[in-house]
Parts: sequence; C-alpha cells; structure tokens
Amino acid sequence: MGISANVVTKPRFVQPGAKINSEYYIQKILKPFLKDDYCRLYPNGDAVFHQDSAPSHAPRVTQKLITDQEVQFLRPQQWMPNSPDAAPCDYFPWGNLKNKRNKRRFSTLRGLQKTIREEVKKIPQEMISRALKSWSKRCRQIYYAEGRHIEKHR
Repeated sequence: MGISANVVTKPRFVQPGAKINSEYYIQKILKPFLKDDYCRLYPNGDAVFHQDSAPSHAPRVTQKLITDQEVQFLRPQQWMPNSPDAAPCDYFPWGNLKNKRNKRRFSTLRGLQKTIREEVKKIPQEMISRALKSWSKRCRQIYYAEGRHIEKHR
C-alpha cells in the first residue's frame, strides 16, 4: 500500500507461496501501483518514491521501469542500511495494523485480508501526516546511530 499526506491506497497482497523476484514485483505490484495509485497519492507529482532494500527493489530492470515512468525516487545507493526504520510504510502503518489485527479474530487468509482492508480505511489522515512529518527526524536519528536500528522490532 502507499501513503501520502493526501490519501492512503488500498493494500495489495502477494499471492501465497509467490517468489517475490523483480519480475513478480514489477508485474504484480509496481506497475499497478504506478498506474493506479501513484497519481492519487501525489496529484502534483511532487513526491519522492521510497522503496526499501528488498531484493526485488534493487535490480536494474526495476530501477529502469521507475526511471522510464519519470518518477523521482531514491536509488539503492541512497537507501539507508536499516531502511525499515526510515521507510514510512514500514514504521507506519504496519505497526498500527498489527495491533488492530491482534484484537480481531479471523480464521482464513481472506479473513485476514478483509481485516487489513477494513483497518486501513479507518486510519485517520492526521496520523499518517504525523508519521510522514517524522521522516526527516528519523533519518537524522539513523545517521547519528551510524546506521543501526533506532527502534526495537518485535
């Protein structure tokens, strides 16, 4: 899913058992995101697309697609070593959604996906804006921590 100060996109789910290589990432996640969600998130195009250091994000073919779409983005050499502490979608809203998920019952994968979709719709935009505003502070903290994690991950 994507977040911005304007809107939250619907979550996209990876198929169970899928090998998430660059081809899968490009076809099933990145292309649909750039086609359907990117313009909604950033209608003025005034954004920097931030991926983390997942292996499917770094290959040249992935970088080329983003470049060809004329999207400004952080290149792999600009990623911080402990990116989960710096990528807004990783430090928020996933922690928030995990807490909500743990309070609800479901017995199937579809039930889990439905729960996530419902909870995403309930996230107040002001919470997202606060999380995004904390990004530069988090980056400084990671820098001063010499790239080490700044949060304890569960």
